[in-house]
Amino acid sequence: MLKPQDILVLLKVHVLKEKWTYASLAKSLKMSSSEVHAALKRCEASNLYRNKARRVLKKALGEFLVYGLKYAFPTKPGALVRGIPTAHSAKPLKDLLIVSNQDSYVWAFAQGKVKGQEIKPLYPSVTAAVKEDPKLYELLCLVDGLRVGKVREQNLAAEELRKRLYD
Repeated sequence: MLKPQDILVLLKVHVLKEKWTYASLAKSLKMSSSEVHAALKRCEASNLYRNKARRVLKKALGEFLVYGLKYAFPTKPGALVRGIPTAHSAKPLKDLLIVSNQDSYVWAFAQGKVKGQEIKPLYPSVTAAVKEDPKLYELLCLVDGLRVGKVREQNLAAEELRKRLYD
């Protein structure tokens, strides 16, 4: 059974083009090596990852994200908090939609500069991990667009996600 952090790990592996170790992957995601290893084992059992080739099965991951993610790891907008913009409140969806600042979604973060409704990230370390990786940040924002967006936002997020996964 997949856990939300498994998606975070898969997306990071996809973003990394060079060789990686469990320790380096764990450090970049602010997780333990054992959590990363267990996540990739679950992803392999779910046919989203091949351990021997150390590669993400992009088509399968894309299908899961677009059609299953919002059911497996749902979230609802919460209280008004300061944080890091996500979903349609961040690029690339922000550039494709006209959205009022009053409708912002954020991951709660004390040093955040944007006020919006809280969206729970897939894993608590997301806010720290995305500061060092803009590509991972974009992917996670698109994933949140699938989790909380209306139909139009979900369709745009799916289209943008496919572009980034199948590059």
